Amino acid sequence: MIGVIAGGGVLRSRPPISRQRGKGKPVLNDGGLQPLDPLDDDAPGRSNRTRFLVLSAVVVLALGYMIYAAFPGNALYFLTVSEFKTNTEAQDGRVLRVSGKLVEGTFGRQDDSIDSQFQIRDKEGDNQNIVLQASYTGVLPDLFFNPHSELILEGSYGANEVFHAENILVKCPSKYRDLEEEVPKAAG
Repeated sequence: MIGVIAGGGVLRSRPPISRQRGKGKPVLNDGGLQPLDPLDDDAPGRSNRTRFLVLSAVVVLALGYMIYAAFPGNALYFLTVSEFKTNTEAQDGRVLRVSGKLVEGTFGRQDDSIDSQFQIRDKEGDNQNIVLQASYTGVLPDLFFNPHSELILEGSYGANEVFHAENILVKCPSKYRDLEEEVPKAAG
């Protein structure tokens, strides 16, 4: 089969075949060249290319869904303590993240228990007097008590006005910045 491009279409030089309506038998025509049907299974390269494109689209969509499903918690934005306290919609009991620093002297835990209560506040700014009462059951992260660490609590706000954390993330402080802050304190 030899294809010829004429007038914007591809023509084939073998005897043209037409299909009778309602019957699946191909019938030879007496004409010369006939335009090539792009949806015809005999079209060169069309079926393989179409299959490849469909398969590629399915694979890309499947990978995209798997990535999205694997990391749903990472899509959560965290609020500061002052943003949380002023946003009443965020206090409706849904799971969210709140960021702040541990208020010194507010941590408490009963003997032989993993239940803890504490308060957090904004890490810096004018809202240092706005605090959030929080509770957590479990083993605390290593840098929880570091005064330079930022805590991110993931959980929900209860009816008793206590944020019940199900998970605590600690944003590690920058050691370079901490060293600069500690040097003036030691000198003064």
